[in-house]
Amino acid sequence: MRTRRLREAITIVAVGMAVATAGDVRGSEVFGYEEWQEAVRARQLDPADVIYPFHATEEMRQWATERLRLHMTLEASKKLEVLQQALFDSDEFEFAYQDAVTLTGEQAFLARHGNCLAFTSMFVALSRSVGIPTFLVKVRRAPEVERDNTVVVVNRHVVAGYRTATDMALYDFYFTSATPYMQHWVIDDVQASAMFHNNLGGEAIRDDDLTTAVHHLDIATRLDPGWAPGWVNLGVARFRLGDNDGAMAAYERALEVEPGNSSALSNISVLHLQQGREEEARTALKAASEGRANPFILIAMADMEMTRGNFDAAERYLRRARWWYRDEPEVFDAMARLARKRGDLQQANEHAAEAAALRRDRSGTGIDAPMG
Repeated sequence: MRTRRLREAITIVAVGMAVATAGDVRGSEVFGYEEWQEAVRARQLDPADVIYPFHATEEMRQWATERLRLHMTLEASKKLEVLQQALFDSDEFEFAYQDAVTLTGEQAFLARHGNCLAFTSMFVALSRSVGIPTFLVKVRRAPEVERDNTVVVVNRHVVAGYRTATDMALYDFYFTSATPYMQHWVIDDVQASAMFHNNLGGEAIRDDDLTTAVHHLDIATRLDPGWAPGWVNLGVARFRLGDNDGAMAAYERALEVEPGNSSALSNISVLHLQQGREEEARTALKAASEGRANPFILIAMADMEMTRGNFDAAERYLRRARWWYRDEPEVFDAMARLARKRGDLQQANEHAAEAAALRRDRSGTGIDAPMG
């Protein structure tokens, strides 16, 4: 039981996750296709093998030009608001959100569907095609977490940005959420390419296409070796291919660049457990759960404490999980398990009923997946 539970806590940091730089460092960023090509070659990669997400076709340029035809006297930041509103207007542009479809700006414009990253990249490509130098921006807010079978996916969010003379204007396409964000970091074009390959690698893991996953994640980590999520995902792909040593090396690289990364720590716990090192697994999982971890790490930690008979410790983990993720039915499933172990069948039934109600709500209202 412990092995199954911990294996289900393997995490990929997938859609919409940007580079965790320390801030907006002017002068070191790479913007524009020619500069991007030089930077990619400097990383010993062929630009032909790397995704550039901001190409725009002549059709895209004409579409953007037509939408701005009556607004040419506006300053650039206001023109961008006009373009943003046109993309939200179904009479002007019909776009279907699909959370697990990462496309470049050009592909998204043609397909009229994709995830948040695809939508935002399309906006950047359109605005650049009419001479407005926008870029991707990572924003800080609580990541959204979902479980896809045995994979836990952490979704983070990006927006479009434009530097005015005095500040930075942001253009958000996450129209299903009112969650605020307080900090932001610019993502340059090389980092954006790393993000795209990371997303495609994460999607390939979910599809069990592990050779493709390793290909994309190798490119992501070579483009930006200082970015922990790329290493975490590469570790997951290697683990699923049976390369435990390679997986551990990738997780350790993630921890080198981001000490305390909960995804790397939870995945290390799986490797330890598989090799019979239960105490090391428990230590790694405990370290992963110390901060505001995703709910499945906290649930796994609670389950481990339950098997040891440490019900009070299990309850503390589940209280944290319920505090941060009160809409996640599996939190209440775990609380029901704990109540049954304590012999409180009435409370177990109440928690199980709450979990069932949350699942019905999700099914009945068609809750949108995170737009990363």
